[in-house]
Amino acid sequence: MNILLFVYNFKHKKSIDFIYKLKENNINISAIIAADYIKINRPKKIIKNSSFLQCEEHPFDLANRFNIPYFVLNHNSNTIVDIVREHSIDLGVIAGARILDHKIIKLFNRGIINFHPAILPECRGLDSLLWSIYNNYPLGVTSHLINQKIDAGKLVMKSKIKILSNDNFFTIHKKIYNLQLDLIIPSLNQLSLNRDLQILADHGSYNTYMSEDLQKEVVEKVDSYINFFSEDHE
Repeated sequence: MNILLFVYNFKHKKSIDFIYKLKENNINISAIIAADYIKINRPKKIIKNSSFLQCEEHPFDLANRFNIPYFVLNHNSNTIVDIVREHSIDLGVIAGARILDHKIIKLFNRGIINFHPAILPECRGLDSLLWSIYNNYPLGVTSHLINQKIDAGKLVMKSKIKILSNDNFFTIHKKIYNLQLDLIIPSLNQLSLNRDLQILADHGSYNTYMSEDLQKEVVEKVDSYINFFSEDHE
């Protein structure tokens, strides 16, 4: 498969780690499309990002190191049509992207795979870790081929994290992040089998950014959530 990787054009850990994971497993990245930072109006974060998400590397530097063609473009740019054709790309992989237009999705004959940090279709959209805890959903990752609907399409793989009684919000956050990386190669292997994939059910709530008030409720609820789902409690 010839892969095009969607990333962010700034120091973004998921973008960096996806490049490393693919290269470590001798997966060829034919091109990288990097989107510039866009300021988004969202509620204040009560729970700050975990320290493990800090990143000192820029995707552009990695692309140079690995001789990967690197294009700074809006992820819905018409220019992507030419890039896909020039590099004979058949699969897109999302390491960082906003919502992609249908005109972009349909360019890839094998589709575009996304690694959603929650269990689909139950928990779709933004702030998925917070909403999963708020709604008492199990935590995990779903890899899927996207369509024009948000966090929908065809199921590739689905896996839950193991929660222990000594976990906290930051440790479960890290487990979910690492699980996204762990599912990359198995998911690509699954796609290479060319089997028919199950369509994700079109239900479950679509979530926007969580309000400050609800974030405070999640903070109060984390311990009881972990106690309920932990696999080592008595």
